[in-house]
Amino acid sequence: MALNAGKIKGNAAPQERVAQPDMEPGTYPVRLVQVIDMGLQQQRAWQGEAKPPAQDVMLTYEFVDVFMVDKDGKELEDKPRWQSETINLRSFKADLATSTKRIKALDPKDVHEGNLAALVGAPAMATITVSKKGDKTYVNIRGLTPMRDRDVAKLPELVNPTKVFDLEEPDLQVFESLPEWLREKIKGNLKYEGSKLQEALGEGQNKAPKPVQAKEEPAHEEEEEDDAQADFLGEDSAPW
Repeated sequence: MALNAGKIKGNAAPQERVAQPDMEPGTYPVRLVQVIDMGLQQQRAWQGEAKPPAQDVMLTYEFVDVFMVDKDGKELEDKPRWQSETINLRSFKADLATSTKRIKALDPKDVHEGNLAALVGAPAMATITVSKKGDKTYVNIRGLTPMRDRDVAKLPELVNPTKVFDLEEPDLQVFESLPEWLREKIKGNLKYEGSKLQEALGEGQNKAPKPVQAKEEPAHEEEEEDDAQADFLGEDSAPW
């Protein structure tokens, strides 16, 4: 085997990260690009009151007309911006649950009967809020509303491939493609021991997952009878 590194292709240095401009608060067309089952997770206390564990799911949206920019401020149309949120997955009969609201916005005709995994690629209008804490800017998905059929007909398709991870049928290729902090979060779920994922990973029941460090998050308002948490990832969660 030749040891001349100069002849090996694909060894370019990583590109310098470009600071992205803040998004403006408002309503944007999006498509759901990822649905990630995080399992049964401990919940943060709310106003000093402990909350019972709940199944968490991370939803990631690809913006249709908001893109990353290069160092010269030029939009990169092959790199749309992403935004994620983590919500509690409740019964579809719970009308006030954030998960029910999201599903109804993505599937207003109830074609998929509450099946989130079937909704990747579905369009909606996402309302975002933008807040600052110190030198950090945070984006929250405050709500989704259905998109009109005539607007859907003109909407571009997703730029990136969809991704679904379901703990009931864990796909290891999908799991290994997730960021390390998210993989550890999933492995830290309260039902990991003896789960299909643990078995697929070949981890014995005596092997405890690594502790997950809490991500810094700003205070946010609770949505009626459910809790939607922002995953302040934005373009950091995108595959580039």
